[in-house]
Amino acid sequence: MSTPIGHYTGESNYNTAKMTSSAKLSTPAFSGIARERQALAVPIMLCTSVSFGGFLAGWDVGTIGGITNMESFSQNFGTLVNTWTGERRLPAISVGLIISVFSVSSAVGGLTLAKLGDYQGRKFGIYVALVVYCVGLWITLMNDTNWIQFLIGRIVTGLAVGSTGVLVPIYLSEIAPVTIGSTMIGSYQVQTTLGILMGNIVNYFCHQVLDNDVRNMSWQLPLILGYLWVLIITIGLIFTPESAPFLVVHKNAIPDAKASFAKMNAISRADPKTLEFIDRSLREKHKSRKEDKSQDILDWARSRPRLGLRLLVGICVMSFQQLSGINYFFYYGTTIFEARQMDSYVVTIILSLVNFLSTFGGLYVVQASGRRPSLLIGSIGMFCCMLVYASVGSFAPRGTASYVVVIIATCVYLIFFATTLGPVTVILVAELFPMRTKATSMAVCTSFYWMCNFLVSFLTPIIADQIGFLYGYFFAGFLLVSAVFAWFMVPETKYMTQADIDAFYDKVR
Repeated sequence: MSTPIGHYTGESNYNTAKMTSSAKLSTPAFSGIARERQALAVPIMLCTSVSFGGFLAGWDVGTIGGITNMESFSQNFGTLVNTWTGERRLPAISVGLIISVFSVSSAVGGLTLAKLGDYQGRKFGIYVALVVYCVGLWITLMNDTNWIQFLIGRIVTGLAVGSTGVLVPIYLSEIAPVTIGSTMIGSYQVQTTLGILMGNIVNYFCHQVLDNDVRNMSWQLPLILGYLWVLIITIGLIFTPESAPFLVVHKNAIPDAKASFAKMNAISRADPKTLEFIDRSLREKHKSRKEDKSQDILDWARSRPRLGLRLLVGICVMSFQQLSGINYFFYYGTTIFEARQMDSYVVTIILSLVNFLSTFGGLYVVQASGRRPSLLIGSIGMFCCMLVYASVGSFAPRGTASYVVVIIATCVYLIFFATTLGPVTVILVAELFPMRTKATSMAVCTSFYWMCNFLVSFLTPIIADQIGFLYGYFFAGFLLVSAVFAWFMVPETKYMTQADIDAFYDKVR
């Protein structure tokens, strides 16, 4: 789930590396870093609460597949398939539509609703998205027999999650303390994986405890809990200042920008770092007004330094993440493994736990190995795992041994994803764009991400019903293309400031 970053990330990483090296040289330097980290405790807490916006996207991924697979959901929303037993089932195409329509509306929300963040502020845009999310939940809960109404509720909540998917990472990148910018932005991905894990656990509880007597609460409880996540994000927003870059570039509110930057970096308003930030932001603002005069979007795409090419790279990287098949497991894990007579709800918890724990390693791997190597290693590793998964699942005799191999291959696949493609996609794509085009570029990239998500989530129940595990070869093919694309088209942005990235693309002809 995916999204934008402040244009100081590369510089932040460089500063962090310099500070770490200096700390090894002297005890006073080490003590200074310790004091700085202590001072940043409050900003880190605020960023963490805001990053909970990623939890909303993960929560949907972790719950919706299990919800549609519950007996109570099928009995309430399905069509009658057995007059003797009264059994009801939703057709595969209806299940695919319920799950996938969320992605389409998320793409629309990222392109439209997220625009409020440019005009009224990042916080205001997120607040509006949270209100829309609550309305969507209410629509899904108010009727327990009409699946079309449930579908409409999914569309509304999708608009909100698509908007937060753009605004929250942008907001995080602009408010995060300079020295730990990448880590705070990466926390969005951590929250997403946490949402998936918690969603799977709640689904298991509902399936085991509440689903047996076909009570509506078994599928309604995961939806009701959405209001709690909204409350947590709202509390964080109340105490977090508006984005300092937004205040400078869009509102020209210099005193407020100084206060915001100083608070989130635990320094004074008169600190040289604060003044340097204001000066840099003003220069970026004037540069934007001078260079961004085109009226045609094609003129903008052709403008230098190669904004069109950068947009293409961002679109492809975001799309390949979805076409890797990651949500094939998370959306339909309960259905996939149930077909093999496994305890599908337990298996999905195992997979999401592996994904969540591995994400922490991803924050280190992306920073240590770089953006481009992470994409290459991740794509190749996941390609190999998907080949094993598809081959064993399709051709090996059914039995405990083949089940274990399939689950192990899936777990290793998830480790590769969580340590490489998962976090690096958000960080790399957000670093590509200058401040003046960041919101628009990220919205376009995110919309392609959601459209690919839609294709996977809509087609999976239909295709997998026909070819089963052979579907894995489809994702393996895209992972191979992803590796080739990363080798030839993706630049290494580690330790690069926005000026460095502009200079790099300015040389590309």
